Amino acid sequence: VGGRTGWARRLALAPPTFKLAEKFRVMEGWMGNHVFLCNGRVMLGSDAPLFYVTNGILILGMVLHFGIILPHLIRHDPNYHSSEYDVDHNDAAATTATTTTFSGGPHIHFHTLHLWTTHSLTVTLSFIAAITALLSLWLTAATDPGIIPPISSPIRPAPPLDSIPNGGDIPLGGPLGYRYCATCNIHRPPRSKHCNSCNCCVSVFDHHCPWVGTCIGERNHRVFFLFLLSVSLMS
Repeated sequence: VGGRTGWARRLALAPPTFKLAEKFRVMEGWMGNHVFLCNGRVMLGSDAPLFYVTNGILILGMVLHFGIILPHLIRHDPNYHSSEYDVDHNDAAATTATTTTFSGGPHIHFHTLHLWTTHSLTVTLSFIAAITALLSLWLTAATDPGIIPPISSPIRPAPPLDSIPNGGDIPLGGPLGYRYCATCNIHRPPRSKHCNSCNCCVSVFDHHCPWVGTCIGERNHRVFFLFLLSVSLMS
């Protein structure tokens, strides 16, 4: 069970029979709940369906912003018209008018409340933030968060060499010491935790993010922070 006593493949025969497998792919022997793409070249977390939903939400938001909302704001921006009088005077929610008297007569100024949203710098930053959000999302999901390899053996391993029983400084047990994981059959180091969703121990475990679909740990924590920063900037 779980690859502990050997490997066999089921044959499509009636009744079902098995034959000994001389070799197998690593993803076939993986004990976690991860999802593999591209014939095992890309590994996602256990919540891969929600990761696809996150991609759909980001892409839908980009289409709505750059395809509908931004063109609408540009059409009502006075800076994009040849005359200030081309602006719709009935759009009271977007513009307000003030009258200033000069020697040549009254002159109307339109103060656009959404003027900063159509600025070239804002549009450029929004586009960069959207692309960065998508790239950092995929990098976070496809990067190994720091999975500690399990030991496929019925025998409990010996304590690590740097633990107190072996003359080291790190204790066994407690929040600052090695803790034994019966599922992975390892002594996981401090600040590590077993993720029940992915069914594996992760080094410097932060949390399991369902929207990214995987754990946030030692190796993808920075790119996950970049994802949060880009999404906040885009919103």
